[in-house]
This record gives sequence, structure tokens and C-alpha cells, in this order.
Amino acid sequence: MKTVKKLGYASGDFGISVSYFLVGFFFMYYLTDIVGISAWLAGVVVFIGKTWDGLSNPVAGIINDRFSSRFGPKRAFVLFGAIPFAVCFVLLWLIPSHFSEPLKFILAVGAMLLYSTAYTFVSVPYMAMVPVITSDYDERTQITGIRAVLSTLAIILGGGAALFISSFSDEALGLRVMVTGFAFFSALSLIVAAQSIRGMEPTQARVTMSFKENFAKYLSVPRQKYVLILFAFKFLGAIATGCLMASIPYFATHVLKDSTSSTYGVALYTICSAVFIPVWYKLTRIYDKRRLLLISNCLGAAALIAVALFVQEGANVLFYAGCALVGIIMSAYLLIPYSFVPDLVDYYAKKNGCRHESVYFGLWMTVHQIGIAVSGLLLGAFLSIQGYQGMADQQTESAIMAIRLAFGLIPGVFLVLAALVLQKYGITRRVYQALFTLDETEACRLEGGA
Repeated sequence: MKTVKKLGYASGDFGISVSYFLVGFFFMYYLTDIVGISAWLAGVVVFIGKTWDGLSNPVAGIINDRFSSRFGPKRAFVLFGAIPFAVCFVLLWLIPSHFSEPLKFILAVGAMLLYSTAYTFVSVPYMAMVPVITSDYDERTQITGIRAVLSTLAIILGGGAALFISSFSDEALGLRVMVTGFAFFSALSLIVAAQSIRGMEPTQARVTMSFKENFAKYLSVPRQKYVLILFAFKFLGAIATGCLMASIPYFATHVLKDSTSSTYGVALYTICSAVFIPVWYKLTRIYDKRRLLLISNCLGAAALIAVALFVQEGANVLFYAGCALVGIIMSAYLLIPYSFVPDLVDYYAKKNGCRHESVYFGLWMTVHQIGIAVSGLLLGAFLSIQGYQGMADQQTESAIMAIRLAFGLIPGVFLVLAALVLQKYGITRRVYQALFTLDETEACRLEGGA
């Protein structure tokens, strides 16, 4: 596969990642502090949208697997879905602040459902294209690496939202100008990605199973022991990261009193995480991945709580140092969990005699989205109970403390819970190796001692 085609395909990740990050990072703050919806209702909006996003993932996958098109079954969704996806992204940020709260809530839910649907029907086919466009093991890894770099760039640019918006006297106008620009480049990047892989995909669907048979596969997978453990870990971790990301704008605006500090904090966190991934990778070659995550998650929780409780107004440098430290520690969480799913697929393929990669990965993303949905509901309820008022000039002491706890304590608790649940996961390196050297008795013995 030519390098230009790899780069072209990978560019689509920019369009997907920048919108996903901005929604997770800024949408709830936008609803409470710009549109004027209560924190509780804003959390409900996020919950409804993300839950629908998660539940629609397997539906989109099944439809896409059964779809035939002369443009390519997966490529057609990316190519013709690019512009609707961009339009739905813009609609999220056009909710009038002068409407009544019930009407603003209805419009926000409708916009979120439209965006989530468009996101699902573009991102699922896009992600599934990798094994279609190349069968080379190393080439797949290389393409995934290029996508990761572009995704990181999208996060940093998305984090720059606060800097751009603060340059406008009208915050809502600045936000809408920014997202319109991002939407244009998102659509363009997805069209470029689709054009780069033109002719590389068969035009006919290769799946002949009925919807009933497909859903039966999805329903049977979660009943397996290690699937339940791993997905519980993913669910708890998604609550932690979702709450942390959504609370950053609140922390920067109301605790540090500097909305632009969120941009630099996110950038430092992202860069430090990326830089230290090779370090954690080397450690996984020596130590049990479950134990590494227990250590990193506990240290990450301690660092988050320390930053949340001790950083005061104007202490930007201390906040940046904390973001860098959390990035170094949480780099393990960005790397290790994704390595468990292929092992899970191989393990149950060996045990049961059949492989269901798409089912496992589809459910993995579904669980993640539902965890993010719960984090929005949890954050909104917590802020609302403590008296947070998004449009108020000055927040109460209890509301400020709620923001601190939402930034540090809530993510920290769920990170530790996730790591503790993972300790019951029995597919270790030794179990995996024993199973694939045909020593199933030894593998079972090792599982029992895990």
C-alpha cells in the first residue's frame, strides 16, 4: 500500500477525533454556562446522546456488514456521510440561549441524537476499513500509528477551543465560528480518506447472516466470565475519564479563573501521555499488565485529588505540572487496556472454536460510550445538587468544591475501582502462552491462581 494512501486514509481520524473530543470536553460546559441549561438537565442530554451512541454501534456494524455498494460498502458510508456528519456537529452548537429551558433541553437532546447517529454511521465503517484495505500485519500497525498521531493532533487543536473563544467578546459567537471551521475540515478529511482508498474494497457484502443471528452473537458474548470482568473495567474507566474531561473547563474557569489554562493543561497531558507510552510498553514486557494498571490508576487518582484540592486561583504553573504528571502516569491507561481485547478474542476462539472480532470490539466501544453517558449524568447531578449555576457571575463555595471533587475525587475513585475489578481478569501472559502451547490443563491451573 502506497504511503500517500496510508496518509490519506489516516487523515479521516482527524475529522472523527476533533469532533468527539470537543463534544466530550466542551459540550456540557457549553450547555450550562453559555446556553443556560441547568447542570442536571445538561447531564441528562449527555446521558441520552452517549447511550444512543453506544447502543447504535452494533446496529451500524450489522447494517454496514450487510450493505453492498459500487462505491464500496464501508467507503460509501464515509464518503456520503462526511457532510451530514459535519452539519450535525455544527447543529450541536446552535441552540439559542433566549429560549425557555424546556425548549432548549429538547433542542439539545435532538441535536445530540442527530450527531450521535451521524458519528456512529461514519466512525464504525471508517474504523472497520483497516483489515479491508490491507492484510499485512505490520502495515496495519503502521496505519494505526499514523491515525494515533493525527488523533493526538486533533485533541490538542480541540483543546485550543478556549484560547480561540476567549478572543471573542461574544463567547457563543466565537464557539460557533470555531466549530464551523472544524466541521469543514472534518468533512474534508473524511472525503480525502474515502477517496484515498477508492477501489480497494469489494463492492458486495460478505456477511449473509440475518439480523437475528447477528444480535444473538452480541447477546452471547457478555455471558463469558472474562468478558464481563474486562467490560466492567472498561465501563468504570470510561466514567472516570468522561467525568475528568468534562470537568476541566469548569475547573479552569471557576477555580483557576482562567479559561485558557484548560488548553495548555490538555496539551501537556496529551503530549506527556504520548511520550511515555514506549516506557509503559517496555514495562508490560516485564510485569503483569493488571498490576501495572493497579499501580498507575492509584497513582493517577492520588495526583488528580492533589491537584483538585490544593491548586488555587492563579496557580497555573502548578496546574500545568499536575497535568503533565497525570499524563505520564495515565499513559499506561491509554496503552494497556486496548491490548486486552485481542487476547480475549484469541482466548475464547481457542476455547470455543470460533472468532468474533467485530462483536468483541463493537461491544467494547458500546460499553465505553455508555460509561461516558453515565459520567455526564453523574457530573450534572453532582454539580446541580451542590448549587452550581452556569450563568451566575459568582459560584458558591459548595459549587466550587463540587467542581474540585468532580475533577479529582470522582475520576480517582472510579479509576481505582476499575483497576481493582481488573485484578480478577485471568488471561495473563502465562495463561495465554500455556493455552497456545496446547497445555490447557496448565492454563486452567494458572487461571485459578491469577
